Amino acid sequence: MRRYWCISTSPENWEICKKYGMWGMDARYYVTLEKFLRDGDLAVVYVHGGKFVAVIKFVGSWFFEEKDVGWTKERKRFLYPYRIKFEILYEAKNPPKISYSTVEEGNKAKWINPNLIDEITFIADKGKTWNQYLQVSIIRITEEDFKVICEAIRKATNNTL
Repeated sequence: MRRYWCISTSPENWEICKKYGMWGMDARYYVTLEKFLRDGDLAVVYVHGGKFVAVIKFVGSWFFEEKDVGWTKERKRFLYPYRIKFEILYEAKNPPKISYSTVEEGNKAKWINPNLIDEITFIADKGKTWNQYLQVSIIRITEEDFKVICEAIRKATNNTL
């Protein structure tokens, strides 16, 4: 059974991921890797700053490696030794952005900035704290959300799905 994921990283770490064709996580994600992430699973890639930049497919089994490839965490070098290879299926030339779409006025919501965030369900908070959902390295998402984000990324490339 294929699963769908959203992975999140800094723009700098994404460049390193692309260079090595490899996603890395720390020990907190061991159980997710061991029990749930599989060869052939698909993911959308979110980079901090509000952009979905790519669609990837995980390839092979995860592995543990302590080679320093240049990743950072809080501006310090960090290994992320739990790793899995991936292939880029689509990479957006002009990545679709997301941001908050509502603000509170009194006790009522006001829709001020409709955007891609309004089309996906895994981010339930559409207000100013929306990015809390994307502060983790990897989160499982529905196939429906994957398809919505994937289509937005695909439209930002010249490829077809």
